[in-house]
Amino acid sequence: MVNIRNIEKSETKQVAHLEDMCFPENERASLKTIAYRVSQAPELQLGLFAPTEHTTTLIGHLMATRTSSESVTVDSMSKHEPKGKNVAIHSLSVHPAHRGRGYAKQLIKELQFRCETTVSPKPRIMTLLAHKPLISLYEEVGFKLIGESACKFGGDTWYDMVYEI
Repeated sequence: MVNIRNIEKSETKQVAHLEDMCFPENERASLKTIAYRVSQAPELQLGLFAPTEHTTTLIGHLMATRTSSESVTVDSMSKHEPKGKNVAIHSLSVHPAHRGRGYAKQLIKELQFRCETTVSPKPRIMTLLAHKPLISLYEEVGFKLIGESACKFGGDTWYDMVYEI
């Protein structure tokens, strides 16, 4: 049985390794960026852990920060605004061997639940960038497609999506 909990500072290298496995080089968060997010907004960094014989193994993660922006921007990816009224999701990863089991949706739903119940102050919206093939996944968990994003992170075409809390 998998467990979702906040990522700890000691686990940032595991998160970076998973980023490397799941994203092309031009879309990955660096170890420095991951460590920054974990230290500045620990309540928004979720890890999906599977039990192994003597410990647990990170098989998925979701990383986010607070922002005052209505959409994800290159700037919002590199900073956390503690008083930002919105939450920007920057990374959602599931190890390739564990895909197709609904884990990505579980991570998103957990962050939605926390934003609605325990994250303080309560955010107004959650926003993310999606590649076209993943739009339907996010729509299944309540995100609405806004349209093509002005953000060209990594030189790719992205789509802005929003979840109202």
